[in-house]
Amino acid sequence: MREIVIVIRDLFLEPGSSPGEGASPGAPGLEYLARFGDKTRLPKGWRAWTAQWLGLPQYADAAPASIAAAALEAAALEDAAASGAVWLATPVHLIAGLTSVHFDRRSILRLPDAELARLAASFGETFRGSGFDLRPLGGGELLLSGPQEPAPATTTEPARMLLTSVAESLPMGKGSRGLRRLSAEIEMWLHGHPINGELARRGALTVATLWLWGGGARPAVPAAANSRAPTEDLAFGSDPFLRGLSRLAGGEIRPMPVDWAAVIGEPRAQRALGVMEVAELLHANGSWRLADAVAEIDRRVITPLLAALRRGKLERLVVLANDRRFSLRAADRWRLWRRLKAVPGGLEALA
Repeated sequence: MREIVIVIRDLFLEPGSSPGEGASPGAPGLEYLARFGDKTRLPKGWRAWTAQWLGLPQYADAAPASIAAAALEAAALEDAAASGAVWLATPVHLIAGLTSVHFDRRSILRLPDAELARLAASFGETFRGSGFDLRPLGGGELLLSGPQEPAPATTTEPARMLLTSVAESLPMGKGSRGLRRLSAEIEMWLHGHPINGELARRGALTVATLWLWGGGARPAVPAAANSRAPTEDLAFGSDPFLRGLSRLAGGEIRPMPVDWAAVIGEPRAQRALGVMEVAELLHANGSWRLADAVAEIDRRVITPLLAALRRGKLERLVVLANDRRFSLRAADRWRLWRRLKAVPGGLEALA
């Protein structure tokens, strides 16, 4: 296989952040990438880069919600987006403080599809006649559609709130007033919602609100997507943006593989891309820190793919995280002069 790309979609680090001396589990694969590979910044983030990688540069600057909406079936998309604008609606848990609310790496919630469908149905009953509609996208996200704002609001991706604060991440700009008002109404609707009662009883984090972000104009129904020639690129994960982009490219997204060696051995496949997230691992392992989750991704995915690179089964490995691209080709391991450079370990390798 020519190339495998691994995206860690929710891994953002504050500039100059460090896990502390002796506090970070090892991440030898990422350290190897930092030592021998090439590192470049991604000023527009991983989504724009992925659109270019899939041969869809026309979507590199498109709103995430507009691309994610393309994952819906044509009839559902026509209905959901008929009113003009779409936003991603991410269930989040907020931590109440004395004077403000807080957000941490476990605040992004990934509810099962059945619970997303229940929330969407409940929203339809509560907000009937408002002009807004909510539909489940899968992958823990929902799609909100509604009237086109006179001016687009500036919104913040939930994972990026770790770099600022909840207050600083609220919708801004001329079109933000209506979005803020709707967000406040959603928060009141969810307070005491039966789903939150069920989550609390089983010891899970409750949904404080649906974080609205990534909004854009109503997307065109990708009716021609299925007529494209089958792609030789494979896409893995549950991210709605990647699902929509894959559909526009004429392909389909698959569940994240357990064994990447099987992916490398797939006939006719030339390239593959997988989108992972830290929050999923943190929810599954209550005592883990960020460094533990990164170490697990390193052990389970990055290190085995580096082994395949050394054996000549893979030509290039690319990792996208923290708005950076780490790229390593098989021949790059002979850059012995890089051993003289000080290479940070663990999370610091991603800075």
